[in-house]
This record gives sequence, structure tokens and C-alpha cells, in this order.
Amino acid sequence: MKLNCFCFLTVILSTIFRHCNLFLFNQIELESLDVHVGQSYSVLVTTNQNIADYYIVASPKLSNATNNNTLVGVVVLHYDNSTTPAIGSLPSGPDPFDMQFSINQEKSIRWNLTTGAARPNPQGMFHVTNVTIIETFILNASTTTIYGLSCYSVNNVSYLIPDTPLKLADFFSNRTGVYELDAFSKNTSNANAVRGVFVASALHKGWTEIVLENNLDIIDTWHLDGYSFFVVGMGEGDWNPESRSSYNLYDPIARSTVQVYPGGWSSVYVYPDNPGMWNLRSQNLQSWYLGEELYVRVYDADPNPAKEKPPP
Repeated sequence: MKLNCFCFLTVILSTIFRHCNLFLFNQIELESLDVHVGQSYSVLVTTNQNIADYYIVASPKLSNATNNNTLVGVVVLHYDNSTTPAIGSLPSGPDPFDMQFSINQEKSIRWNLTTGAARPNPQGMFHVTNVTIIETFILNASTTTIYGLSCYSVNNVSYLIPDTPLKLADFFSNRTGVYELDAFSKNTSNANAVRGVFVASALHKGWTEIVLENNLDIIDTWHLDGYSFFVVGMGEGDWNPESRSSYNLYDPIARSTVQVYPGGWSSVYVYPDNPGMWNLRSQNLQSWYLGEELYVRVYDADPNPAKEKPPP
């Protein structure tokens, strides 16, 4: 049986039902599963319990859901021929404020290297141990006030949407009057909070490390258009170069969206082989709408339209 979840929540199995097995990627067994904004899972459940009905509960992180039943989603797994309803109190699951529990669970989800399926690695390897990192982005998400208005920002830059689409400006005016490439730093925060058109360059077909830092009091979730990336590490506190010693480069999973816990960081490896102008943003709608985004420009001098079609 497949169990699909499509929102930010923790899926909790009832006291009896949680003895069933859930298989993810490298076939690990879990009693609960964190699912973040923009993510989905399909899991296998071994229905080996007595014929009956069993609760499946979804509850949020960073919230005491027991005090607000509207925050809890409940479904019932019904065995064929069951005449026994699901009974008893709903399972409480793991501590919703225990970030280390969630980080440890995320790190336990790894790519299964024993299967023969294709891997999303352009260099044809099963891991990223031997790739050469060309550059590092360090992107810090925070809130700020600009002209008396509350904003979200990346490296103290709150994104300002230009009147002219970026690709049109790129193609017809060489960016003049619309944006300046790399006007803002990709690895340090601006001294003062500003609004601006944040466009960062990434080397075409050069492995890039992106470190996402979260100075917010909520779980942030980042998405990069046009690519999947390898989630190689995450942790609490500030990221520093020594944090690389904790990276999993052997069997990291590929995602297009990754969570960043409050006061913590997540690090991904991406291979920019797809030319274009790609949005890198928070998937939390409030954060995104109020400025937590930037664009990554991947330029290939080859005019071959098979790689990137010109604007109409």
C-alpha cells in the first residue's frame, strides 16, 4: 500500500499500526515521517496486523496540536472485512519541538545504491564524493524592515520584482536598466537591508555548493527551479567550513526542495547544466511574496536553441 502526503506535517502511526514497516529509499523503518512544504513521499506499509481499522494521524511541527484539533488530520486505514473501528486516543507522535529528532530522521533517508535504477547525476556516478566544487553560495534568510515595511530577505536583500522580465532584459538589452549581475554577494549579507533585483551567476556545468541558513523562527523550505540537487548536510547553529566534515557525500538523495530548521542550515550540491534564469526561493508563500527569493543565471555561450530557446 502507498501512503502519500503533500503538506508540511508529521505523519504518525497509531500505537498498534506503528509496528508495520515503512520503506523509504534505503529501506529504513520509521514510526513517523516529516513531510515538508513542496515535498511528497510514497511509502510501503506492511499490513500484517489483526483485521481492524487503524488511525493515521498528520500533525504540524512547532505547534502543540493537542490544544487545537483543527491542526490535526486523521484518516483511517480499513482492512478488508474489518468490523472493528479505530478506537482509543490519537497517537501523539514525536515531540513537535524536537528539531534534532527531525534532523536525524532526514539524515537517515539515503539513496539506495543496491538497486539498478538510474541516478540523477550528470557524471554518471552513484555519489558525489569526488566532484570538484567550483563555488559556494551562502544564503541567509531573515526578516527585516525597509521603509517601514516588514520584509523577508536573502543576505539582507529583499527581492524587488522588475517591470521587465529578466530573460527579456538579458536577451534584448544586456540587462541594462533592469538588473546588475552579481550586484549582491552570494556568500555574505549586505551591510544594510535593501530592496533589489538579486541575480547571482553560476558557472555552467560547474558543481556548486549552496548553503541555506535560517534566521527565522519557523521551518523554512527552499526550492530551485530547473534542477534537482543533492542534500549533503544539515544541522543546528551556524554553518562554517568545518561543517563539511559532517556531509554525506556517498549516498545523498536528490530533491528540488529542502527544509531548513530554525536557527540552522542545510547544504546542497547542484550541477548547473541547464542554461537559463532560475528562481531560487522560499516555498513558504508569505516569505516568498515578501522578498525571500533570488534568481540564478546559468549562461552558456553556445547559441544552440536545443539548449535554450530564445525569447519570442
